[in-house]
Amino acid sequence: MNRQALELLGRTRINHRYKSVPLGTDVALGEISEQGWNVARGDLALPVTTLREDALQNNLEAMAEYCRRHDVLLAPHAKTTMAPQLIERQLRAGAWGLSAATPTQVAVLRDFGVSRILLANEIVEADALRWIAGELERDPSFEFMCLVDDPHVVETMDQVVREVLVHRKLPVLLELGLEGGRAGARSTQKALEVARAVAGSHVLTLAGVETYEGLAASGVSASELDKVDTLCAQIVTLVRLLADEHLFGTPVITVTAGGSAYFDRVVVQFTSLRESEPAVQLVLRSGCYLTHDLGTYQHVSPLDGRREPHEALRLENALEGWARVLSRPEAHLAILGTGKRDLPYDLELPTPLRAYRTGSSASTSLVGQAAITRMMDQHAFMFVPAHFELAPGDIVALGMSHPCTAFDKMRLVPIIDKDATVVDAVLTLF
Repeated sequence: MNRQALELLGRTRINHRYKSVPLGTDVALGEISEQGWNVARGDLALPVTTLREDALQNNLEAMAEYCRRHDVLLAPHAKTTMAPQLIERQLRAGAWGLSAATPTQVAVLRDFGVSRILLANEIVEADALRWIAGELERDPSFEFMCLVDDPHVVETMDQVVREVLVHRKLPVLLELGLEGGRAGARSTQKALEVARAVAGSHVLTLAGVETYEGLAASGVSASELDKVDTLCAQIVTLVRLLADEHLFGTPVITVTAGGSAYFDRVVVQFTSLRESEPAVQLVLRSGCYLTHDLGTYQHVSPLDGRREPHEALRLENALEGWARVLSRPEAHLAILGTGKRDLPYDLELPTPLRAYRTGSSASTSLVGQAAITRMMDQHAFMFVPAHFELAPGDIVALGMSHPCTAFDKMRLVPIIDKDATVVDAVLTLF
């Protein structure tokens, strides 16, 4: 990555415009580790979302080792965090490249010198296509791929891109989708039509095949996992058909899927391709592995809830939300100063973990005793036993589900050690 861009980011002035920063504070991002702030002690202006440094490092190493063991590449989805400092750590840990969801995210990654980007989406905006083509023409070291699923869009892309590209072609991946799902060709026949359109293009070239298996299942039962396997098997068949028809235009064939829930099934199914197609490279796009969670991915990840007994690698939750108790208006109710604007809630509500009495760094477990029952914009309703000692001003730590909707709510995310002392912080660029 571009070290100068990261250093410039570190000089960003941090003050009350960034959620959780103590009022009256004005420091550089790179100076935050020197402040000695402690979340449990109440030094930050809550609410805040934090990351545990030990869990982050564990997850970086665990996923890197998993990919090495299975001889697969990792292009983690940048949309999870959009935090250049975390993305730099992922690349240092061995990530092959980065995935993105929008052209704007691609532009942010380019600002920080990311040289290999997989845009896991179609591009239908002419201006975005021209800009990306311009980046490819300007920088010979820049590697880029995006998705296609429609012959007519392929024709339009060809017309737009040929205005800019002279020395290179734009590699595209054929997306296979699911009935009722997001984008992607809905049948093998339609996929072949799209691939043939790419083969007839002047400036596009077919570089591989893509899908997202997370749309095929929603649980961990045998029938749900079978749905994932079925989709992956369709990809294997499609790749072989495309190879037999000589529709791939690159020496290496990229086959990519692998969100954060079922990447083990992707690896098993796709590995068989290498026997007949040695040019295939397998790319996982897991993004949430970096922080993991205490909800969705805790239950379904092959390195946690579905972890095999012999598997030594394990992901750990790094995300925690912190809020003060604003009111204890009823015996069984505590109102917390956090809500939908602060914490993810699209899949599961936060889970109360610990309580800290005002002026004390000692914690009391809330696991199994308390529960968030609903959230409003800036308030969370927490059920607590009537006898539980919790008063206005006390601090509650919460576990969260689905990291993809956590980071966009925070421009500044502190990183804490095991004692809840802030040792670093990252900026998000959504």
